[in-house]
Amino acid sequence: MGGNIKFGLDNGETSKWLITADTIKATYRPGSMLYTIEDKILGKGKLYLVILAMGNAEGVIIRVQGENVPANINLIWAYGGASGKKFSRDGDMGPDPESSFYLKPEYCVDNSYLITTNNFLLKYGTGLVTEWDPYVNRTFAGDTVKAVKIGKESQIVGFVPPAMQLHIADAAQQNSPTELFLSKQSKTSVITGSMNINPNEPYYFALQKQDSNKSLIYSQAVKIFNEAETARKKIADRIKVVTPDKYINTLGAVLGITADANWENPTFLHGSIGWRMRLNGWRGPYMGDVLSWHDRAKTHFKAYSLSQVTSPLTGPVVMDTALNLARSLEKMGTSVFSSGYICRNPNGDFRPHHYDMNLVYIDALLRHLKWTGDLAFAKEMWPVITRHLAWEKRNFDSDNDGLYDAYAAIWASDALQYSGGSVTHSSAYNYYANKEVAIIAKLIGEDPTEFEAEAAKILNAINTTLWIPSAGSYAEFKDLLGNKLVHPNAAVWTLYHSLDSDVPNPFQAYQSMKYIDSNIPHIPVRAKGLEEGYSNISTTKWMPYDWSLNNVATGEVMHTALANWQAGRNEKGFNLFKSELLSTMYLGGSAGNIGQISFYDAARGEAYRDFADPVAMTARSLVEGLFGIQPNGIKNELVVKPGFPSYWNNAAITLPDISIDFKRNNKEDTYSIVPAFPKKMQLKLLLKANGSAIQHILVNGKKTNWENVADAIGMPLIEINAAAQSKYVVKIVWTGKKLRLLANRRNM
Repeated sequence: MGGNIKFGLDNGETSKWLITADTIKATYRPGSMLYTIEDKILGKGKLYLVILAMGNAEGVIIRVQGENVPANINLIWAYGGASGKKFSRDGDMGPDPESSFYLKPEYCVDNSYLITTNNFLLKYGTGLVTEWDPYVNRTFAGDTVKAVKIGKESQIVGFVPPAMQLHIADAAQQNSPTELFLSKQSKTSVITGSMNINPNEPYYFALQKQDSNKSLIYSQAVKIFNEAETARKKIADRIKVVTPDKYINTLGAVLGITADANWENPTFLHGSIGWRMRLNGWRGPYMGDVLSWHDRAKTHFKAYSLSQVTSPLTGPVVMDTALNLARSLEKMGTSVFSSGYICRNPNGDFRPHHYDMNLVYIDALLRHLKWTGDLAFAKEMWPVITRHLAWEKRNFDSDNDGLYDAYAAIWASDALQYSGGSVTHSSAYNYYANKEVAIIAKLIGEDPTEFEAEAAKILNAINTTLWIPSAGSYAEFKDLLGNKLVHPNAAVWTLYHSLDSDVPNPFQAYQSMKYIDSNIPHIPVRAKGLEEGYSNISTTKWMPYDWSLNNVATGEVMHTALANWQAGRNEKGFNLFKSELLSTMYLGGSAGNIGQISFYDAARGEAYRDFADPVAMTARSLVEGLFGIQPNGIKNELVVKPGFPSYWNNAAITLPDISIDFKRNNKEDTYSIVPAFPKKMQLKLLLKANGSAIQHILVNGKKTNWENVADAIGMPLIEINAAAQSKYVVKIVWTGKKLRLLANRRNM
């Protein structure tokens, strides 16, 4: 807890804090907050506040400006309550109450100030605070906490406008701004000031950590503010999206800011606020490559490669009796924590942890290699990859049947148990890994034989044991013991992981998504002024409720949307994608948020702002799904398979890696594609039909052949291939009537 800033107004007769103003318009502009204040104290005037994180230091700068403000208006400012306290989830929305960040007198007990004209220094953090244990994975706000003493005194410096007279006041006297300003210093002290507002004149307020090694003086206020705005725009503007849908067009800036918030060198974090800690797996690291931060992605993978255990080569299986044998004993040298295991912290911090973070870490690494085509890095990481595959096989497919157990490997893992059985989603991950590693092996001079054989074995085992033809779905798992039952009623993760790992054929993929249509609860997304027809989904319909098993979670919805695009169901993928954006970014409690849990989650409620998993999956859904950008630098092939709704006549995206601009003029479609990947690749463009026949196709003005994709489901799909070029302008002239998707039929 670094303290609380408060602003208030006083006109000589009435005094009130801005938070109680008659009208407050709060606007989130990615990377900043803008407030417009209207109140009877201001008459016909308005007060504008802009809040920015500093661009080159740990701090915040605020600009306050009045418009048509009466001459007798005083602005009162207060700051204090820095305690160093770490709340159960860092004060995040949902788990912790809003009051966590209030300017409470008890937070001010060890605050001391040094005032020099309009500058000040705050010292704090010498007392006891409560802190939760980041290595214990708990879920709710009632987490146990322990009292700890801050290791060293912390300091914050700040400034206010020169016209503001500062003094120390009593934090217990906050009934009104004037009451606080007129109060005297006490054992619970805050700093406060008052000044008259000149219309249209900007005033600046700033706070900065003293260890930022940057000076903080008011004469530099405009420069600091402008630098902060420039830094904000640089991140917010690196991804641009233009479509016919206003709700989608804001997403580029939001993703840039949220992804940046989840990066802290040398790794991506588990979350930007409530889970601001390091975890090597789960889906957060995907955001690096899909948003063109390949340098960050590579740094992340290298840092965690240093935390892979190399000895002992094997170890005994030791279950934790204190946890009723639900997980392995967290002790280095046991079977799980032996050669191949990758620890949760980077740079050689070896310690056991109860998740299998290997599986998704390696998946993200293999996708990084496809985005970059970096075979030198593939060779460097080869020992890490092969140790991982041996570790997975040794621990989770000990009977060598090609089907793997799942040990706390995905988002739903907290309450997900399979008792050693054969699991679809973990088997799918291992199929994809072995398949891709076999391809890489041939290119870097390694023997692909064992990886090809394992991939073939896994795929055959999944299709013969876990695919349920009558249901058109994969089983959730098969029991290891007893009657060895195959369990239907698959969760969404079972199906989307299968598609993401290239397991099903096109018709199985279609059936899997139809299974979700019919067997997973769909929750209408409704709001005043919003048209009908939007809905998001829960992860299962399993009962009774248990955390992680049947939630409404953004990452899960977005991964399911991506799976629909992968199955060729553009309309369904887009509807699910937009529905979740509406519920999290627009209708939730934090504007522009890409949170973990939706307010539609009846048991848990909305929680965790800009959580890494859903940020990454929203990015993948936008880039790989909606715009269909799927590079494979390993094969020197850039696949573009747009997932636009059929009624769109234009769409464009700009990323550091690539720009795509689509325009439709009746029967003529034009795609301008400018790649800027680290490696040149030939183009494979896959397009849904916009007519019953094709008059001609031009690539950069030259007639080009095309092929019909024979196994496309629902709508005809054509394939256009072109050699590697710096820019592609592809024009398709369609003829005949526009085709329509067949109505849903049970037997299709």
